[in-house]
Parts: sequence; C-alpha cells; structure tokens
Amino acid sequence: MYYLDYDYLCDEPFYLNGIGYVKCPTLREIRKKTYLFFRIYLSMIASSRDELLKQQQNLFMSKGIAPDDLEDLSKFEILLLIDQDLLKDLLSFFICNTVEFRNDKYEVFDVNEDETEALYGYITKDNFDYFAGEIQKILGLKKPEEVNPKFKNKYAKSLFEKMQLHNKNQKKKTDENFTMENMIVKYCTHNKVGINILNVWDMTFYQFNIMFGEYGLGRQADFNDMMAANTFSYKQASDYKPMEYMKKS
Repeated sequence: MYYLDYDYLCDEPFYLNGIGYVKCPTLREIRKKTYLFFRIYLSMIASSRDELLKQQQNLFMSKGIAPDDLEDLSKFEILLLIDQDLLKDLLSFFICNTVEFRNDKYEVFDVNEDETEALYGYITKDNFDYFAGEIQKILGLKKPEEVNPKFKNKYAKSLFEKMQLHNKNQKKKTDENFTMENMIVKYCTHNKVGINILNVWDMTFYQFNIMFGEYGLGRQADFNDMMAANTFSYKQASDYKPMEYMKKS
C-alpha cells in the first residue's frame, strides 16, 4: 500500500505488506506509555545503524561484545542485542496485532475465537528498516519524498544535504518553545474549534502536529486581518490577500 498526507490525517490503522496493521498513537496512548518511552522509541526508529553503535558502545563493552563482532550486524540485530524486550514493546506500541518473538524474528498475528492464530507477517532484519521508515511517515516525521531521495548528479546531492543541514540548524534555534507539553497548552488555550485540554488526547500524534502548524498560521492570519482593518489602507483591493493563510505549508 502507498499512503499520502490525506491518509495520514485519519486515525484508521495502516496496512504494511508482510507485516500487518500499524497505527499512529494518540496523545492519550503516548501518555499511558509515558512520553519518555515514546521518545526512546522514536530514537530507536530514527537512529541509523552507526548511530546506535556509537550510542551503545559502553553497553556492548559491558556485555563483552567486541566491535569486530558487530561489523556485519543489521540495525535490527543491533537493537536485539541492546534489549530484546524493549524492541518488542516498541513494535507492540505501533502494531495493532499481537507481537511475539519466535525463531529469531517477531511474528505478527491475531488469535481467533477458537484460539488458533492468524498470521499477518514478520519483523526481521530484512524488513525492519521498511517498518521504521513507514512509522516515521505515519507519525509525520518524514514526508514520502524524503525517503531514499535519488539525485541526478553530485551537485544536486550536495545542494540537498546543505539544505537539510540548514533546516536542522534553524530547527535548533526555535525548538526551545516547541516542546510537546508547551504546544499542547498553547493549542488548547487559544483554540477556536473546540479542542481543549480534556479532548485533545484523542488526537493522533500526526493530527496534533499538523493542526498545531495550521493553528500558528491561523493566528498569523487573524493578526494580519486586524492590522488590515485598523491601520492599512490600500489603493488596490488586490494588494490585500485575506486568503493567504490557505497556502499549503
């Protein structure tokens, strides 16, 4: 299946070929698991194989695992070495079906009324990267076009990498005010569409982040309208564009 932004706005489960049904968790589900564990899951999903090795080198040393023993291991196998139970918790958090570790892989299945199992698929070293990439898209952390981009030449690749670095640096400068708790408080305090601190928890992580971005645009549009009504004068009606906020961000 191939999903687009339209699909991600819905809270329905998403089917991944060879795996099963996965979901974008709601803010309430994240709270039950705790936001700390959610951030740990995100780190496990988003970190590269080399980043994991660097982060956990002291753990591997304490287990007596030499660097040479890790050279040929995949990201999935490294996560298994770090904590098999934690990896199962991560998978169970995003996968709607039952997950069990059997025969060096995680089986995804449902249990029927007669106690037989209906197998959906597996999570193995061969498809874990696919799973992790799809979960990032479902959470809104990656756009489909950002996954494995192809470049016509070295210049295009270099330009893309520079743009990514710039965006990362810009994000660092503004992240202080964009903690999840502060975003929830701001969104619920000034919201005009009935979302408040009591019902915001049923929004998915993707829905909240998308709507928070639109909320910021809406507040800017309100300010522009107020300024136009009270201070601006236009020689031509076309100078003022009240629907500017409808531009896709």
